[in-house]
Order: sequence, then C-alpha cells, then structure tokens
Amino acid sequence: MIDTPIDNKRQSIMKTIIKISTIFLVLAFMFMAFKPLLIKTDDRDKVILALVRQSLEDAHYESIVFNDKFSSKVFEEYLSKLDYSKRFLLKSDVDFLSTYRYAIDDEVRLGRFELYKAATDIIKRRQEQAAEYYREAINGKFDFTVKEFIHTNSDSADYAASEAELRDYWRKNTKLAVLERISDQLTVQEKAIKDKDTSYKVKSMDSIQANAVARVKESYDAWMKRLAGIKESEWMSLYINSIVGACDPHSEYLPPDDKTNFDISMSGKFEGIGATLQNRNGQTKVMDIIPGSASWRQGELEVNDIILKVGQGDAEPVDIGNMELDDAVKLIRGKKGTTVKLTVKKIDGTIKIIPIIRDVVIIEETYAKSSILTSKDGKTRVGYVYLPKFYADFNDKNGRFCSKDVKRELEKLASEHVDGVIFDLRNNGGGSLSDVVDMSGLFIGNGPIVQVKKRDGKTEHYDDPAPGISYNGPMVVMVNNFSASASEILAAALQDYDRAIIMGSQSSFGKGTVQSVIDFDRYVQGHESIKPLGAIKLTIQKFYRINGGTTQLKGVIPDIVMPDAYAYMKVGEKESPNALKFDEIPQAFYMKWPHKYDKQAVVNASRARIASNPVFKQIDDNARRLKTRSDESLYPLNLEDYRQYQKKIHDEAEKYNKIGTEKTGVTATFLTYDKTAALGDTIKTQKFTKWFESLEKDLYISEAMNVIGDMK
Repeated sequence: MIDTPIDNKRQSIMKTIIKISTIFLVLAFMFMAFKPLLIKTDDRDKVILALVRQSLEDAHYESIVFNDKFSSKVFEEYLSKLDYSKRFLLKSDVDFLSTYRYAIDDEVRLGRFELYKAATDIIKRRQEQAAEYYREAINGKFDFTVKEFIHTNSDSADYAASEAELRDYWRKNTKLAVLERISDQLTVQEKAIKDKDTSYKVKSMDSIQANAVARVKESYDAWMKRLAGIKESEWMSLYINSIVGACDPHSEYLPPDDKTNFDISMSGKFEGIGATLQNRNGQTKVMDIIPGSASWRQGELEVNDIILKVGQGDAEPVDIGNMELDDAVKLIRGKKGTTVKLTVKKIDGTIKIIPIIRDVVIIEETYAKSSILTSKDGKTRVGYVYLPKFYADFNDKNGRFCSKDVKRELEKLASEHVDGVIFDLRNNGGGSLSDVVDMSGLFIGNGPIVQVKKRDGKTEHYDDPAPGISYNGPMVVMVNNFSASASEILAAALQDYDRAIIMGSQSSFGKGTVQSVIDFDRYVQGHESIKPLGAIKLTIQKFYRINGGTTQLKGVIPDIVMPDAYAYMKVGEKESPNALKFDEIPQAFYMKWPHKYDKQAVVNASRARIASNPVFKQIDDNARRLKTRSDESLYPLNLEDYRQYQKKIHDEAEKYNKIGTEKTGVTATFLTYDKTAALGDTIKTQKFTKWFESLEKDLYISEAMNVIGDMK
C-alpha cells in the first residue's frame, strides 16, 4: 500500500516497511516468545491488553517491568498522543489526569481502564468546546490591521490555563487560517494583474476575505465532524499504543485493519501517487517518495513537504490541514490516470501546487538497478548501484531478494570493466537482516558482518554465509541522514573492514534495533467471536558493529562528510522519544581489507574539493537557512506583516532554487545488458532516461566519482 498513513501522535496506524517511515530490520520468522494465552473473558479490550502486557514482559528486548516508573512513561506518551498540539486540554485537565500517573501498571495487571475512560471523556468534551470556540471565531469579524501574533510551536508551549485562554488560541488559530487564504488569493491576483491576464476577474478585498472565510469554515466544519466521529476502537488503540510506545519508538500495536495494511506493504505492490505520509503535529507530511512512482516521475513532491490541500482535477481543493491521516490518504488516492493536485508547503515555507497523475507503483521500480557513469574528462568509468530498500519476499522462495539482485548487478558490471563501484544507500531505511548479511559478503569474502544481542544478554555474530567475492575493486558507499537499519549494517561492516570509503551526511539515521511481528490471533485459544485481535510489532534485539560499537543513536559516521539540506535539522533516532540507549560489546575477530591506495590522502583530497566547491557552500548556507526557518513559530496576524514575511522567505528560497538543476559533467548510460533488455520498451527506456538525468545532476555522485578516480 502506498500513500500510507502513519500517525504517531494521534492514533496507532500501520508503518510501512519502506524506508524511513518504518526503519526496522525484518526477520524471516515469526517470533514466538510466549505460550498461548488461556482467557476466561470475551471482553476484547481486556484480552488485547493482556496480550500486550504478556508480549512486552516476555518478548521485548528490555524485559519491560510494569511498575510506577514505567507507568509514568506511559502517562507521558498517552498525554502526547491524546492532545499532541495542546489545543484541547486545559492545564487543570492535565493535573486531574496526573492522579493516574503511577496507576497505569496496576490497571494493566487488573485489566482496568479507569484512566482511559476519564481521559476519553475529557478529550471528547474539550473537542466539543473547541468546535464552539472555532465557530464563534469564524462567525465573528477579523481585523487584519491589528498587530498581534500566534505561537505555533506546541513543544515549547504549555496547556491553556483557562477556557478564556483556550478560546483566544482558537480565535488566533482560525484567524491565521483565514489570513493564509487571503494572502494566497492576493498573490494570484497580483500576478494576474502584472501579467495582464484578461481572463482573470479582479476581486475586491471584501470578496477575497469572504471567500477565504467560507473555505476555512468548510475545512474546519469537516474537521470537527471527523473528531466527533472517532470510534471507540480508535481511542482504545491510541491508549494501548501509548503503553507499547513507551517501550521504544519502533514497537507498536497494530489493530486488525492496520495489520492487514502491514501485510499488504510486505507484499510489495503499491497504489496511489507513491508517497509515504505521516501525521506530524496535525499536519500531513511527506516522509518518502517511492522510486518510479507517480510522484517520483512528476519530480516536484519532496520528503518533508507538508500537504495543505488536495484537489481532484480542476475541482476546488479540500483543506486537509486538520484532517485525520486516513481521511487525507483517501482523498489523495484514486484511480490510475486521474489527476490529484496537491498544495504543499515546502520546508522553507513557500507554497506550491503540484499536479500528479495517479498510477500503480510497479514493484520493479523499487529493486536494485545500475548505471555506467563516466567522468567529465572521460578518465574514470564507474559502476553505480542504487538500492532503495533491503527487500525480501519471505512468502515465496522464488521471489525477489535484494542480495541476489545486487549480486546480479555486480556480475553485469564485471563485464563492463569499471574502475570502481558506487553503492548508493541514501534514503534506504532498511529491511531484511538476512539479505544485508548476504549482500555484505559479496564485497568482503569470509568473516563476521554484524553482531546481535538478545534480551537475555547473549550475543552472536552473523557471518558471510557464502565463500567468494563478487567485487573486489575500489568502492564508495553513499549514505545520508535517512539511511537506516540494514543500510547502517552494510555501511558499518564495510567501514570496519576498511573495504570501502563511506560518504554522506554527518551521520546515518542511528537505528540499531531489530523488530518482529507477533500475530495475537495465534496466541488465543478459542473465542473466535473476538477475533481478529491484531498484532504487535516488537523490538526483540539490538545489532552491533563487528568493532563492538552500535549504530543505535550514533549512526554511521562517514569517512567523508558532505553538506546537505538537513545538516542542522533534528533528524534521526536520537530525536525519537524512548529510543534505546547507545552501548558497546566486545568486538568480533576480523581482518582489515588490504588496498593499494592511500585512504587518508583520498579522504583529504575529497574534503579539500568539497570545501572549495561553491555549490556545496550554497548547500550548507541553505541548510542553515532551513534550520532558522524551521525553528520559527511566531507568525504575524497582521495582513501586511504576514505578506512581508511570506515575501521574505520566498525571496530567500529563490537564491537556492538552482541547486541540483545543472549537470555536473558526469555522463550516465545503460549497462550493455540493460540496454539490450530495454530495446523496444519505451516506458522502461523513458524511466531509465529520467533516472540518468537525475544522476548527471547529482553533485554528491560527482564527488563520489572523483573519489573513485583517486582510489584507482
């Protein structure tokens, strides 16, 4: 499934295995850590609660103990999920609910839901009040000449101290929503006047404001209706996931529908525009673009874009700013060939409308593929291998496995007599543990690849299972902030063996844990009437580098660090609440790879080129700008001030718009084998051609080419 809802803050929604939105190692077996549960009740919620407790106590890596300390963590997690934006609850509500802070462990043991019932009653009542506050504001008059501001960062804000304070927040929030739409319309009108567009009918300010108010009212009315329609099962899933989520950021309870979605994601066939979505603080955020998908081919939608509105063809777009993620995804999805228009907010604050023709995401586009890269001077010829994820079809022994596919790509490259290989793991969020072990062995021969520590403290290492090497020449591995899990295992292993030079962001993601899925239906005997019960995705192991360190929190530190847009942003496992700690174990026995080049000289030469490259300087300057803008949370509610602010950030963004649009001098072409296979297939040829064009504009690949040239 694509356009996948992943809502950490509102309710527990399935996380797809693809890339950063999931980032977990998939085990090729069902983890069975406890015996079937004998139950004496048909109360479904109590059964699920008992299963959650048993699985956390018996199978979680950290052997969860239900005590007051854990209860307090659950309470904080629940509170953040219940009202992540602090726009509903009063401080007095939080104080009242805090009386349950140390009682959750007792409630779980006894199968009681007192906190859940109290919290659900309060949040429902406060949401009804919020609807009243909003209607009061939207039906009133807005004065956009008043000098006032709204603070939008809920992390640094406290809960409202009184109903009057909360009412004023909703007035300002509604005013900002209207203001944004007025500003958008004025911008369109001013451009039409400047361009002397006679087809455009100039509107009065009163007309523009009335239109903005009507659109906000429609959007907010729909939002309030959705809030009122949240099912009890959804509220219960949110509560149960607060218990599971207090253990670590990658464990979660999957309700039956979400378990089904999870299974679909593992099958490898996706539909939609090709974007993985997540609800972050009430906003629909793009977490991933699937290679080969409709979004990828269109080229304008990017990771970290926030989708504000969704339009069907030429119809009036629907505001999804406060929409539940499931509902937003339903609007974005649609039949193949139809057009959806997404109004998105870029990371620098600029607004853009992106039309995308919906399509089926063909699974072949997510498989490993290669290209031949030739340097500008023609002296260096490199094999480039791109791996978007560590895929594996555990349900079909004849299915696709990334380790086998990469081996096949290396075999094709061998006949091309390349000077080196660039292995690109950027934005690869991981996948199959067995495949990353097999794949690493293609480059190092015999020896350990990764160490794994279980909940009982015992460690073991996974060795390269097959003798022989598929490629033994110069090699660069590319990573970035979003390379995680299995990607980090491969990069770390090749770095520890000194087999390759690692290039990329300041560090990779920093996820060093292994998860497995336990289907609850298998652990309840009888009681078919309460099934399906869903499943739990549980952290059961940690993995470690062969040098004894772990990638957990720290990630893999590249040999050559390159500037990137997220260099100063808060990204990675270290930013996740309840992340497991960093630690070390004894190193395994392994021998360094012998190579002929002077590694330090190669690294120093690359660092010097990066430091003197004006485009890399631009990238770093833009990264600092993005950090500054992302930290801003105070918005003017005066029309003139707001428009000046928007113009300022738009003008700033214009300075950096050309980054990544110009060719670097590198030429990308087909491998001989692939060119023959693509003959007569216009669609495949077009896809490869588009891919080649992106490689030829990639400054990071260009520098990796230089490094390979120095390693020859």
